[in-house]
Amino acid sequence: MPNWLSKLLGSKESPAPVAPAPPSGAAGEPGYIPLTARPLSDRADSPAMRRPEAPPSRKVVSAPVLVDEEEMSGWSSEIRIKARPDLGMASCVFLVDRPVLQGYSTWIPTATDATESPLAAELFQIPGVESILIHEMTVTVTRHPSVHGPWEPMAKEIGAKIRAHLLSGQPVVSEAFLASIPPEEEIWRRVQQVIDLEVNPGVAAHSGVITLLGVKGNTVTISMGGGCQGCAASTITLKDGIHRAFRSAVPELGAILDDTDHAAGTNPFFKELPEGMRSYA
Repeated sequence: MPNWLSKLLGSKESPAPVAPAPPSGAAGEPGYIPLTARPLSDRADSPAMRRPEAPPSRKVVSAPVLVDEEEMSGWSSEIRIKARPDLGMASCVFLVDRPVLQGYSTWIPTATDATESPLAAELFQIPGVESILIHEMTVTVTRHPSVHGPWEPMAKEIGAKIRAHLLSGQPVVSEAFLASIPPEEEIWRRVQQVIDLEVNPGVAAHSGVITLLGVKGNTVTISMGGGCQGCAASTITLKDGIHRAFRSAVPELGAILDDTDHAAGTNPFFKELPEGMRSYA
């Protein structure tokens, strides 16, 4: 990662890295069981939802459910932000050292959709910003395909606006938006219905299967199995098909997380992307 990204906007120091806990079994090692092969169990309150058992615990960067005064006192007066462009350089993730939108997420596809997010409205003022995803401690910005080159100039401006907005004390999203989010059980029901009736019948043509793993706030986590695991076109399937279907069923949906270990998959249908198609990770 370029040095400038880890010291965005003159951050004087970065928190010491924390070594992740050793995994219980990695792909390729004896005893490893892919997520999609692990046993599922019905939810006690609604068997029709077929909620799977919780996957093995992983170390992830996320905001706590509750923030107490002791934790807040440990935050520095200077908000530290790290920027990490994705491999395709289409998007850049800005990791903030404190919650941006605690317990929830919001997806803003265009500037005209930013009426319920003052922070997103400010970021859309930057030329080249195409879409924004705010999820707990991260802000992911996707730039317009016509914008090329290094992220540095644009990232500095984005980081400055995120920092200034958080220091101002202004809300990241409106109370009206938070009030409009359906209960987790309702989101689960709607998304599962889309998976059963639309998504899985479609990906079954390539022996694929999509499993809903969890709902937290308005963020959902899925896994891709069968022919979808390890498929070079899985990103296109996820972004162009699954995302659109989920958001059509639940307009208030925020982040859609893919928990698939694609490196462990063996897909007989795709070895590389079809000619002329590009993956935006």
